[in-house]
Amino acid sequence: MLDTETKKRFKLPDVSQIGVIVKDIEKTIRYYESALGIGPWVRLDIEYRDRTLRGKPADFKYKMAFASLGPVELELIQPVEGATVYDDLVAKKGEGLHHLGFDVGSMKNIEERLAFFKQQGIEVIQSGRTETAKFAYLDTEAVGGVVFELISRPARRA
Repeated sequence: MLDTETKKRFKLPDVSQIGVIVKDIEKTIRYYESALGIGPWVRLDIEYRDRTLRGKPADFKYKMAFASLGPVELELIQPVEGATVYDDLVAKKGEGLHHLGFDVGSMKNIEERLAFFKQQGIEVIQSGRTETAKFAYLDTEAVGGVVFELISRPARRA
């Protein structure tokens, strides 16, 4: 059982991102824009380094696009190359909701949180970093059906 101070210190902030895996990012963007009025979209090709998949070095690439949904950022992800946790979702369910993202602050803060979750038995299933940002997907899907992502970055993308 966690003490009150530990719970308070490691409480997740509000959800800042919803991640959706898609097979065709351009087709999905066109649909979201025309049918749902979602946009504008920010498309990024981010080169992550120190990429891992289930604790081992990994080489993967994917396309990303971001749109604002008010206080929450919608992220579309299209796997392009290499094995990822996205493949698991597509194999099981097809396209759909993959993760809820939480902006947790500085690089130091994300590392402290990851160590805390590891002590709780929650492992990182995929991660990557840039000079100024880091993401880590936590192994939370078995209970509740969704992956939690910890994000450290200078600012939202959309």
